[in-house]
Amino acid sequence: MNKDAGKRLSFKATFIWSFAALFLPIWILGFTASIFAGTCQKPGIDEERKVRACSISITTGLLNTLIASEEKKLAMLYLERGIALSHLDHSQEAIEDFRLAIEKATGIPLPELAQRIEANDDFLEFFHKRTGQKLTRSPISSLGYSSRKRFEGLILRLISEDPASKAWSNWEKLLKEA
Repeated sequence: MNKDAGKRLSFKATFIWSFAALFLPIWILGFTASIFAGTCQKPGIDEERKVRACSISITTGLLNTLIASEEKKLAMLYLERGIALSHLDHSQEAIEDFRLAIEKATGIPLPELAQRIEANDDFLEFFHKRTGQKLTRSPISSLGYSSRKRFEGLILRLISEDPASKAWSNWEKLLKEA
């Protein structure tokens, strides 16, 4: 009977240590990503510090992309880093981050999103010519509800920037290229 208790104890201890060895690193990465994401999104932070915080959060967040919702949260981090990079005159890197932000938010590559928006505009024009009625649908109405909300969140954040800022200029440059 004493041997059975020893086996149960060793199995229990092994299970606990295995669970801790698997769970603890994931928890630490998530915690680290969360802390740096908060710094990344905080207004009034020095742009270089913001870029570092966003980069750390994105890197640790990418390791947590086993959880689907985590990947979608990366969109705002890419946007924030793109804005900070724009203010630091790193236009090409900022444009790339804006592209990634859009793709993470919508789940669709930017060229495909641009085609959908163009197809939506063509449909609205065709409908107007055919029926004489005007439809007022958002160009992003073809996206699913959650993708549309995440994309609108990016736009709302970008609206808080000065329209004459480098961030707006880089965002518009990306959209023209698409």
